[in-house]
Amino acid sequence: MSNEFFNKLRRAIGFDGLISTIMGALIVFLPNRSAKAAAGMVGAVLIAVGLFKLLSVFKRDAGNGMARLGSLLVSIIYLVAGIFIFIDMQSAAISLILVVGVLTGMTWLIEGVIQIVIFNQLSTNKVWSFVSALISILGGLSLLFSPVLGGLIVWTFFGISLLIIGIFKLIQYFTLKN
Repeated sequence: MSNEFFNKLRRAIGFDGLISTIMGALIVFLPNRSAKAAAGMVGAVLIAVGLFKLLSVFKRDAGNGMARLGSLLVSIIYLVAGIFIFIDMQSAAISLILVVGVLTGMTWLIEGVIQIVIFNQLSTNKVWSFVSALISILGGLSLLFSPVLGGLIVWTFFGISLLIIGIFKLIQYFTLKN
């Protein structure tokens, strides 16, 4: 490995570790503010996408009226959604955590059901497959029945994971030798 490539790789690991550590610490120690910041980023993206879609409406040829109308409506929806996020950041943060809880719960529930469906096709580790499916189904159901609390737990776990990964990458950065 060339010296220049190694140095670039080492810097990338260090930068990734620093960003992961900072983001994880913010999520763990300031969960409400970090959720508001994440909601703000989603709002900014919605407004930007809405503006780009709105600009594309005026760049299209006049012969395609229905497509222009559809793009106009979609751009207005994006813009309104983004503006609503900035009007009430607290509600947007709670909604974001609610969405995280519901989507994670649905994912775990579907994953558990799929594991149960293919259970008979597995030739080895049937016990572990069944236990994994059962845990996934129970976790998914618990998130769906209490999505805000579950979303907060998932959000906190995400922050802890980022913090741990970031610390390990920083350790790797400082201990890498050529």
